[in-house]
Amino acid sequence: MKRKGWFIPIAVFFVCTWFLIMYEQSTNEPYLAHTSNLAQLPWDKDISEIQQVHFSAHSSSFVAERIDNEWFITNPIQSIADSTYVYNVISQFVSPGLIHTIETEVTDPSSYGIYDYSPTMTLVDENGAEYTLIAGSAASDTTYYAYSPLTRCIYTIKKDIFDFVSSDLASWRTKEYITFNPEQVAKINVTTPDTHYAIEPVSIEGNKAFYGENLSQKEVDELINFLSLSKVDQFIIDDASEHIISSYGFNQPNLKVKIYDFSGNATVFSFVKIQDSSSYYALDHSKNSIYKVLFLLN
Repeated sequence: MKRKGWFIPIAVFFVCTWFLIMYEQSTNEPYLAHTSNLAQLPWDKDISEIQQVHFSAHSSSFVAERIDNEWFITNPIQSIADSTYVYNVISQFVSPGLIHTIETEVTDPSSYGIYDYSPTMTLVDENGAEYTLIAGSAASDTTYYAYSPLTRCIYTIKKDIFDFVSSDLASWRTKEYITFNPEQVAKINVTTPDTHYAIEPVSIEGNKAFYGENLSQKEVDELINFLSLSKVDQFIIDDASEHIISSYGFNQPNLKVKIYDFSGNATVFSFVKIQDSSSYYALDHSKNSIYKVLFLLN
């Protein structure tokens, strides 16, 4: 009989303990869900999985796409992208550095400064799945609010992540306006206001070089180095009209270069010297695109 006297207190103890555990769970779960300081990571991707990048902010909107493992701008223009810049942008968002989870199950993020025109980054993976973050108003001196449509959550995110992304399309475009590989060049025709001459590849002691009749080797080497190394300093205009092309002086260029590959295909560029400057305006005849380029050689 004495043993039976212990049963009731022990049973009461376990029942009370069970109720205490259930009460803590019922009070803790809503708290953690709505005001947790631990950010819920909406996705964690590898850079190699990303096939497209869509960015928009106010009136700017463009798309970069990986094609045959090379990055291209496909909207609003067709252009080769600056692969290093695109890579650096993607690296900011494949595993976004979220700080806090502010609110879950958000249906109207406008109270956090998030609207249709807010800076928006969307990554598209190889399966076509989209991962979007939208920047809102400042949450602090160093953070923005950010909304993920995928998780319907509001987070805080470091300002540096969105501020790194430029809304100037020029930042996304390659500065290498001439795709010039000396190994693939069969011939170069060069025209100046005074003369016309050709430069052709030759083999000297097993090494490839270029030779131009009536030109010194120094002059040839300077032109080849320029075609290989010069970069865009400023994008002027794409798909320029004949009137605009003429206004930049391309009807009488200082230099016109026609580069042939071994298949007989040719690309043509004209150059006009900018007065009191070491730079030139360059015209890509295939696109009627005008650039300001740094002419690195005198």
